[in-house]
Amino acid sequence: MMADKSWARALDALSLTDQDARAALMTRAEIRRFPAGASIIAQDDQGDQVFLVLDGTARVVLLSEGGQEIWLDTLQAGTIIGELAALTDRRRTSEIIAETECELASYPAAVFLDLLQQYGDLGLALARILAHRVHHTTQRMFELSALSAPGRIYAEILRMSECSKAGPTRVIRPIPSLTAIALRVNTTRETVSRTVSNLERRGMLMRRPDAFELVDPDHLARLSTAN
Repeated sequence: MMADKSWARALDALSLTDQDARAALMTRAEIRRFPAGASIIAQDDQGDQVFLVLDGTARVVLLSEGGQEIWLDTLQAGTIIGELAALTDRRRTSEIIAETECELASYPAAVFLDLLQQYGDLGLALARILAHRVHHTTQRMFELSALSAPGRIYAEILRMSECSKAGPTRVIRPIPSLTAIALRVNTTRETVSRTVSNLERRGMLMRRPDAFELVDPDHLARLSTAN
């Protein structure tokens, strides 16, 4: 039953409505599980497996020659990963690491390409994912070049937040580590700590037992573009 729910969440997140395509993805998959901290895809690897995230969270990073991680993105259920190597027959361009225990559906490149040819709905879903990544990368390139470190932190915590059921505020749950935010916006943990503390002093962010609450998201959005 839990496996059925994971599949349903992932395929719904893909906006995949073609029932034949959904069934084909399920029947032709090999299920693989990765513990937290495990490498799902290794940077520069020649592998051609394509994955659909069914459950868990993973991060996409670039690894420098010294082993430093440069954060690129966080992946949730319903994300297709590894497709570029399958489409271009080139080495992996980034490392994907499980942040939590992850369950993935795995497809050899030949199988995945066959599914794309058979089901246009799947091709459209993949196109949406790629378009989202281009938008995401463009936005972050702009922020790195145009915004100060505090401005990038404001923009990132807004992205991480969700609408609150209690009113116009937004919440981030669970509370993220300051180090994780620093990696996302290319700054130091100390800068994130000072910026978050300053927002608390100004009454714009409230620290709950299990969440950050953004009291005035609109004001924070204006501050992000002014810094």
